[in-house]
Amino acid sequence: MTVTVSALFRFSELKTAMNILVIESSGRCITAALKTAEGFFEVVSDAGFRHAEILMPAVNYLMDAASLAPGEINLAACSAGPGSFTALRIGMAAVKGIARGAGCDIKAVPALPLLAAGREHWPGIVVPVMDARKKRVYTAAFRRGERIREDTDTSLKSFLDDLPSDETVLVTGADAGICEGMAGITVDPLCASGRGLAMAAMAREAYEREGGDPLDLGPLYMRLSEAEAAGNSPAQTAL
Repeated sequence: MTVTVSALFRFSELKTAMNILVIESSGRCITAALKTAEGFFEVVSDAGFRHAEILMPAVNYLMDAASLAPGEINLAACSAGPGSFTALRIGMAAVKGIARGAGCDIKAVPALPLLAAGREHWPGIVVPVMDARKKRVYTAAFRRGERIREDTDTSLKSFLDDLPSDETVLVTGADAGICEGMAGITVDPLCASGRGLAMAAMAREAYEREGGDPLDLGPLYMRLSEAEAAGNSPAQTAL
């Protein structure tokens, strides 16, 4: 587990101070972060799918580190998906519970654009990937911060083969290591780093543009779980 505390940090792009709690739980890595008027606090864990065990202690640590009471949270954000069915539901349920207790709004942030955030300097194409099992990945593609491929559930090789061959490709996200050794592919050396800072900024921007999300919001899945497929249930289910 990595803990980052930057008590002197200021968000220059956020003109009015807001206390924003974010939880990114789409994959095996989990990030909990808190942006306040006083600084930025982040906990990152890459310990496998132990989200239910790790998440709330991490949130409690952040609140203590920032000397913040629950009622002082202005916005709570979570991963919208795609990603692990269970991990997404744990993160979203936690954010909803926190928001109810704090009396604040919630905002769901799309996972793949978030994974690509901060890589706008890359001269070619940025491809965030999440292992979707069954020899497939959840992925998309961006060029200098602009989306060029929509989110998809696909074979990694076929997706990469379909990209322009004359551009360099950076693969990022905690599962980027599955591309090690592939010709023409660079694996982001910071692929598993926390995205808390970017997530707070994205949540704030979306909140100012669209307002809060409803508390009956469910994760965005790109496929049915095996149980849902057997029961013909919808892919997006309210928690």
